[in-house]
Amino acid sequence: MKVIVVKQDNSRTQSFRVTGRRLTLAAISVISLCMVLGGGFTYLFLNAEPGVVLTEEGVQQWQETLSDQKKEVENVRLAAEQQIDALTIRLAELQGRITRLDALGERLTVTAKLDDGEFSFDDVPAIGGPEELPATESLYSKPSLIDAIDQLSEQIDSREQQFDILISLVANRAISDEAFIAGLPVKKGWLSSRFGQRTDPFTGKRAWHSGIDMAGKRGSDIIAVAAGVVTWSGDRFGYGLLVEINHGNGYVTRYAHNQASKVKVGDIVTRGQAIAEMGSSGRSTGPHVHFEVIRHGKHVDPQRYIYRASK
Repeated sequence: MKVIVVKQDNSRTQSFRVTGRRLTLAAISVISLCMVLGGGFTYLFLNAEPGVVLTEEGVQQWQETLSDQKKEVENVRLAAEQQIDALTIRLAELQGRITRLDALGERLTVTAKLDDGEFSFDDVPAIGGPEELPATESLYSKPSLIDAIDQLSEQIDSREQQFDILISLVANRAISDEAFIAGLPVKKGWLSSRFGQRTDPFTGKRAWHSGIDMAGKRGSDIIAVAAGVVTWSGDRFGYGLLVEINHGNGYVTRYAHNQASKVKVGDIVTRGQAIAEMGSSGRSTGPHVHFEVIRHGKHVDPQRYIYRASK
């Protein structure tokens, strides 16, 4: 078969011969291409999810799905940031409590008078021991960060309670030691009269002496033999200018015939603190301090206490 091709302006023509074999091959090629394209579109249509066909409506649905996924990712990110913030605050709280424990520990080492270097909160605790493998079921299990923080918080709670009890015991012991009556009521002086029966210096008769007398230089310091609270500071019949101190546990001490008082009622005094000046006020023959020790309302011999060692 002869085919003639004429240009649009009729200026030129071209002819060529097409055999039946060539026409048959061309027809077969066109039909095959149409079948392949049709089959492909049919497969995509049958296997696509409902509503996902590439139409205008399908494209809009895909955009909505992507938008929902972006929102979900943003929510997860915000939740993670909130958890991190909460953990940061929790860790800061635990750090503050650990700092408080360190301060309590330092105070305890000072109060307990531990040797220098015997215990230091600045050093990492010295620990050790042989390695023991965990049970099989726990080989691959790891506690979560939140569980670990909660466990640390419980341990800190326990340590704080133990520290509070221990510091209270040490403080009470220190107070008890300070309230322990021991030592002389003067820095310098000599024993001029003992406890018990004696000849009264004014009447010459036998009389009971409820304390001891320590003579010394007028105006010299009279000191407390133990810590306590001042319950009397002023004139008292027979005693002259008197200072009385309650030490707790049923103990009271008295310091009489003073020239001047350095404390007032309600003051808390410590062992060795100057509380008065030696004088000769009241019923006295010269500068000295009349020193009494009263235990549960009964006068006892002060010499039992002035020569014993303090705690």
